[in-house]
Parts: sequence; C-alpha cells; structure tokens
Amino acid sequence: MAVAEGLYLRTRQPVYLELCKRWARGTAILFAVGAVSGTVLSFELGLLWPGFMENAGAIIGMPFSLEGFAFFAEAIFIGVYLYGWNRLSPGAHWLSGLIVAISGIFSGVFVVTANAWMNAPAGFKAGGGPVHRN
Repeated sequence: MAVAEGLYLRTRQPVYLELCKRWARGTAILFAVGAVSGTVLSFELGLLWPGFMENAGAIIGMPFSLEGFAFFAEAIFIGVYLYGWNRLSPGAHWLSGLIVAISGIFSGVFVVTANAWMNAPAGFKAGGGPVHRN
C-alpha cells in the first residue's frame, strides 16, 4: 500500500493510485479482523489459562505489552491514512501509510516472539511455581 502510493507520488501514474486504494481497503479489513481476534486472544489467556499466566505472565507480558503499543500506533495511523486522502498533504498521507506498515511489522514480531517462547521456552526454569531466569 505504502510502496504503491510512493510510486504514484514519484511517477503520477494513476495505476499506482488505484492499486494503493485497493490495498488500503484490504488492509482496513485485515486490521479489523486482527483487532477482534487479538482482543479475544487477550481474554482467552487470562480466562482459559490463568495458571499459565500466573506463572509465565511476567515473561510473555513484555512482548504482548509492546505489541499493544505497536497496535495502537497502527490503529491511529490507519485511521489517519483511510480518512486523510483529501485532508492531508500527499507526503503526510504517504508517511502515515509508512507508519501503518512499520507498526504492523513490529506487531507481528512481538506476537511471534511471545508465541515462540510459549512453544519452545528457553532461558527460564519452570517447576512448581513461577518461572525463574536461569
């Protein structure tokens, strides 16, 4: 989306603008689905696995809280991007799209980091209580 808009700003070829607007709609739909599923996930961790969260929450809490910051940045700037077509300068609009892409990448990295530790915990000792560092 941001690459297509950057190409449009550079070349002024309308095909890039059309491509950018179509990808923006798809991005908005995927963002909405991700926001709903992420909200459900956070409740699931606390309600369905309270023992796990009591023992390992301090470890996976950090990547999930950082993901929250990235998510809110993404949410703010996707709103700016979607509603700013005729309200922002072309450069500011493109920059808001870049921030959506960057914060989306960071969100993915933080979620995968927490998931990776849950699937292959390393660097900590588990046994009969809270997880401790080695």
